[in-house]
Amino acid sequence: MREGAVAEEVGTPTTYEEFGVAWIHRVLHKERILRTIDEVLGDQIALGPIGAGPGRAFASVSFVGTYRPTTGEPVPGERLTYAIDLPISVVFELGLPMDRLTFTAEVVVPLVLVVHTEAPLKLRLELKTPTEDQIGLELTTDTRRGAMLRKIAGLDAELRRFLLKVLDTELAKAYVRKATCLDMDELIAEAWPAFTAQFLPQGPEDRQG
Repeated sequence: MREGAVAEEVGTPTTYEEFGVAWIHRVLHKERILRTIDEVLGDQIALGPIGAGPGRAFASVSFVGTYRPTTGEPVPGERLTYAIDLPISVVFELGLPMDRLTFTAEVVVPLVLVVHTEAPLKLRLELKTPTEDQIGLELTTDTRRGAMLRKIAGLDAELRRFLLKVLDTELAKAYVRKATCLDMDELIAEAWPAFTAQFLPQGPEDRQG
C-alpha cells in the first residue's frame, strides 16, 4: 500500500436478495413505523353527526377521538408485518329525539400492517382494519339514563360499528394513501444530494491526499 493511502474496510459479502430483505427491515423498523403512523393520523379524529339505530333514523351519533401513542410488535412471516394497537380516547355524543347523552370511552383498535414490494422499486404498506368484535372499548357515562340505554340498546356494539366506519373513512383519505405507497426511486432521487454531500469532495482541500 502506498504511503498515505486509506485502507478500505471490506464488510461481509451478501447477496442482492439478502441485502434487499435486510434493507426493508432496517428502513421500516418498528419505531419508525409507529411514529410515522402517529404523525400521519395527527392528534384527533372527528365525524358526525350521522344516523344510528334502526333505519339510521332513531338517533344521531357524533364522535371526537384523541389519538394516544401507537404501540406494536413485528409478526414473524414471509413479509414484514406488524401487529399494531391504536389507542384512542373517545367522546361519543348520542342525539335522541328528546335528549342528548354523552359517553366517554377508551378504545384500542388492533391493526395489521403488511409491507409489500412492487415493481420497479415501490413499497406499499397495507393497513388491515379489525372486525367490530376485535375493537376494545371501555365505555362509561355519568347519567343513569345513559347506563340504561347502553344496556338495553346494546350501545357498545353500535358504537363499535360507528368507530369502524370512522376509521375506514379516515384510512381511505388521499393523504393516508400517499403515506402508504412509497416510490423509493423518487424518494432516493430527491434525497440524493443530501446523500452525496456526506462523501463527495466539497472543495479543493477535500481532494488532497
